[in-house]
Amino acid sequence: MSSLGAHRQRGLSIIELMIAMLLGLLLMGGVLQLFLSSKRTYQTNTALSQVQESGRFALEFLAFDVRNAGYRGGCLTALTSLLPSSLTQQADATDDIRYVLTTGIQGWSTASNTNDQTPNKTPEWLKPTFNARTSDSDVIFLAHAVTPAGVLLTGATATQISTSAGLPQNRLLIISDPLSCHLFANQSTVSDSRVSLATGKTFSPHDYSTTIAKNTSSSTSPNTNGDMAQLLLYQSVVYYLKDNSDTGVPSLWRRVYNGLNQPAEELVSGVQRLQIRYATATSNGSLSTSGTGIYKDASDITDWQSVVSARIRLLAVSRERNAVTPNQQLTFNDPPVQGVDPITIADGRIGQVFTLTVSIRNHLP
Repeated sequence: MSSLGAHRQRGLSIIELMIAMLLGLLLMGGVLQLFLSSKRTYQTNTALSQVQESGRFALEFLAFDVRNAGYRGGCLTALTSLLPSSLTQQADATDDIRYVLTTGIQGWSTASNTNDQTPNKTPEWLKPTFNARTSDSDVIFLAHAVTPAGVLLTGATATQISTSAGLPQNRLLIISDPLSCHLFANQSTVSDSRVSLATGKTFSPHDYSTTIAKNTSSSTSPNTNGDMAQLLLYQSVVYYLKDNSDTGVPSLWRRVYNGLNQPAEELVSGVQRLQIRYATATSNGSLSTSGTGIYKDASDITDWQSVVSARIRLLAVSRERNAVTPNQQLTFNDPPVQGVDPITIADGRIGQVFTLTVSIRNHLP
């Protein structure tokens, strides 16, 4: 090998090295930019999925209970309560709507004078929950028979009903057929194949034996008259928004009253605002209107039995931060409220407003 060839192969010149480093930096910069762009796109898509999931689930929970408010099964007559007065009456001798199924719906809004207003005065049992909610949360109460109890009825006496399996003690139940409806608390334990009434309570004057017998009839012809007795689970619920203690982000919460002393439960995280307005109907079935339109604030409702539909509006925000830049601004109210709208979604989260109008089946004319 010549000395000239060996000399040329000893290494790179400083200029060649700088050019190689520059090209490497440009390549690394492109890769880094692609990575950051992909990460931002992933964050945005994740945040958008969280928002849509939160909004959809929240509306589904609320819509089910709103739609069925006041439902008491196949009964065509008034509901007879077999619950003790200590449960159905408040200290001021008014009905405790948690355990007295009448209209099945009542609301309280952020604009309500909740301590003094009548008839929308906040009851004592609701005040701890109401005071713990976020300031941007309306509160709605709903009560109805939920679903069949999941047991076969095999017989009845004046004080108990035989079933194919036991149900939890103190569980609130409704037994109904077209001629009679009773709301009661089961006194039997889950190990008993029956549900029974408290001492001194009876189903009289109605006897469910006839309609229960049709449930177990050996006839090959199905009963199409709809006159068989049903045992239904009963519950009343309160929906509201409350801050999550870990994240500080408001969530949709639900408190269920069904006789089993269940604690409040967090349903959907990332629900920042909740507004529910109500439409009422006159005795001839036409919708009532006022200066504010068909849908009115809870504080404007004086007769909850006349409420035929509810319009639910909520603002869902993502748990994912820094998903968008700059911070998003949204109009929540319709029409916009000066000084309130638009709302700024902090921390680069994504927000979306969801609206759903739900008819109340048991209030429709």
